Amino acid sequence: MMMTAMAMMAMMMTTMKHPLSMGGILMIQTMLVSLMTGMMINSFMFSYMLMLIMLGGMLVLFMYMSSVASNEKFKSSIKMTMIVITTMTISMATMMMSDKMMTSMEMPTQMMMMENDQTLTVIKLFNGQTMAITIMMILYLLVTMIVVSFIANIQEGPMRKKS
Repeated sequence: MMMTAMAMMAMMMTTMKHPLSMGGILMIQTMLVSLMTGMMINSFMFSYMLMLIMLGGMLVLFMYMSSVASNEKFKSSIKMTMIVITTMTISMATMMMSDKMMTSMEMPTQMMMMENDQTLTVIKLFNGQTMAITIMMILYLLVTMIVVSFIANIQEGPMRKKS
């Protein structure tokens, strides 16, 4: 189901022209990837990190686009809307039909995969050997954030100079 949605988002990305709509599709795709990885490894910690990183990137993209093209209208065509609705309807109907056809052979295999994946835990990320690196990365990000906030002067306006 999620793979179908991801494929549909990838196809929609090729038809988009506005950077904000591309960012929205990228955000939806990131949510789907985060959900899939979280369900595969039975730990949503890495998925959460991926989601936060991508959300930060999307915020930077949104701020950049709002400062560069603040007065540009976001246009959506009726043709594109109809294509999206038709594709979603067909994919949902296909998913409902394929759910009913799921064989009983797939269920034990999925259960065994879930049991094997439970050995991967979040504790490995914060154990004694990697704790110093994790704290160093946190402090580096904090210092970077403080330096950027000192560099950007509010009275001068945006960091991008008009040409």
